[in-house]
Amino acid sequence: MRRTSYSRIIFCYSIVFLLLIVGLQSTAVMAGDTFFASPRALGMAGANVASVNDTSAQYYNPAAFGFFAYRDKKGKKVPADINNMGRKTWGTDLSIGAGYSIHGGIGEFLNTLSKIDIDDLSTNALITESDIQDLIELANSLNGLDDPDNAITVDANAGLGVRVNHFGIGLRGYFQASGRVVELDTTNLGLVGSIDLNTELNGIPVSGNDGLVQLFTPAQEAQLAAAGLTAASIQKLDFIAREVGVTQTDLDGTVDLLADIADQTINGTGGPLEDNQTTVALQGFGYAEVPLTYGYAINDYISVGGNVKAIQGRVYGTNLVVFDKDIGDLIQNVDSNFEETTTFGVDLGFMARYNKFQLGLVGRNLNSPNFKGPTVLGVKFDDVTLEPQAAIGLAFIPFETLTLEVDLDLTRNETTFTNYYTQNFSFGLEWDALRFLALRAGTYRNLAEDDIGWVITGGLGINFWAARFDIAGAMATKSNQFDENDYPAEARLDLGLSIDF
Repeated sequence: MRRTSYSRIIFCYSIVFLLLIVGLQSTAVMAGDTFFASPRALGMAGANVASVNDTSAQYYNPAAFGFFAYRDKKGKKVPADINNMGRKTWGTDLSIGAGYSIHGGIGEFLNTLSKIDIDDLSTNALITESDIQDLIELANSLNGLDDPDNAITVDANAGLGVRVNHFGIGLRGYFQASGRVVELDTTNLGLVGSIDLNTELNGIPVSGNDGLVQLFTPAQEAQLAAAGLTAASIQKLDFIAREVGVTQTDLDGTVDLLADIADQTINGTGGPLEDNQTTVALQGFGYAEVPLTYGYAINDYISVGGNVKAIQGRVYGTNLVVFDKDIGDLIQNVDSNFEETTTFGVDLGFMARYNKFQLGLVGRNLNSPNFKGPTVLGVKFDDVTLEPQAAIGLAFIPFETLTLEVDLDLTRNETTFTNYYTQNFSFGLEWDALRFLALRAGTYRNLAEDDIGWVITGGLGINFWAARFDIAGAMATKSNQFDENDYPAEARLDLGLSIDF
């Protein structure tokens, strides 16, 4: 009878909490991005909501604090404590991690632009085949950067936590920044050093030229002719475009820019390329929080917990002109443009355990802390609101040294990359081999977007009696090009040191 009644209690609590979370989801709220707040979690692909067993529970599920140091009246382990959480009376954890995501072909386009001598292209006549290649690649790269799906995102986090029995205090920091083109200047593309663009193009010998127009459509040929280019110039541009790998996907935008360059150079309708104001917006958000945590075990099977957090956050914003000669100095000073806000946050967690299974549910930033955006050179950057964020996890722990878990973000989570969201589905496992070496592996995928694909994770923990060193990494199965090399579209690394008693 007792076992049946407890199972019903667990089921009822789970349904009530899940309905509350689904209620949040139905209002279409957005949240700040999720982080991998410990190397154990990263090694398990972030699947830690149900099985977290250290002070990173302040992030993953504060209800775990109710099961720390939980014993029966005689001070003995309760049968429901399948992963022996009750033996942990106090501990401390220190972790640090960082990662990046490359969205679209931004790395390849930036790399191409960095190799083009803009001053030479703008102020001197076209005299070599390489000059034509630079012209095509300039138009193609600017067109690619104008795609709102192209961006680079970096993030970092660090945490220090201390727990004693059911209480915890920590200092945790999170940062994320993204860069993408927000304004493509099509009015300053003229090659002021060109005396007669058609004559220059026709006078440059091009090796292997087949004399045919095979890439441009008839409509695009007419568009370039209307800008002032001759048939021979259009054919030569078509051949070089094929040689440098302009794709059909990028062709329309690239031809538009080539027509603008030709029109402004031949007819003097625009400003010089060296005055081009194509602008990249760097947007960042970082915050430090001091969570005060308490967990309460209602009985052997159910625990609830929460954080009250003091939060100090900074919203960063800077606009950079791509062709600015001082762009290096501007990037170095990007962290000087911010608005700082001090506020507070509230998290709640629920954890249930029964017959080798554990269920975890967590809601973060339930009070929607808000942070003001800066105004930089007359440009107002958006405020940042950490809207409620929710995740659910189910762990199977057949014995203390083996954990398998699957997690799902129940909310789509907003990032500093505008209109880009994350909603991770993750699966992870941990095998504490021989109790001195913990092996971890997993995989996760962002269900809200499809540009990164599956990310593979792995890690290990080395136990030295009460101390443990942890390391974990992650690598996407898809890759993107940057600086002429292929890199994983997403990669991460986390390190940690903990003491457990």
